[in-house]
Amino acid sequence: MIVVGKTNTPYGKFLVERYGGNKSINFVGGNYDFDKINSVRYYSYAYFHGHSVGGTNPSLLEAMASECFILSHDNIFNRSVLGGNAIYYSSSAEVKEILNDIEHLETEHKKVFLQNNLNVIRNQYSWEKLVDEHEKYFESILEERHAL
Repeated sequence: MIVVGKTNTPYGKFLVERYGGNKSINFVGGNYDFDKINSVRYYSYAYFHGHSVGGTNPSLLEAMASECFILSHDNIFNRSVLGGNAIYYSSSAEVKEILNDIEHLETEHKKVFLQNNLNVIRNQYSWEKLVDEHEKYFESILEERHAL
């Protein structure tokens, strides 16, 4: 298992102290090289997205675009982006169940989830779409202002 993220935070230190001696877990620290992190995502067996608060998380969009099998914390934000194209968990017990059944889940869902997530990225989160939507929004504000 490769754990990417800061380890100098209180929780990071806790994880390293608790699991750092396990040879099958590798804490690599924060990685901000876009190509490297996307390569890790692409070649991973599965990607855990543990963010539980916020809006549309950029790292989730990057994971979707990297064609990785996503296992996501179950919350309204992640579900609004992923829809039915991820395996969701809410507790450590559910993570354990997922890991115990990962081969079956991967065989059953990965191909469809990857394709659907790529379609979402292309159709909902492309730069062209986002720029067009912002342009329409700003034009509507200008129209309202001129109507006053």
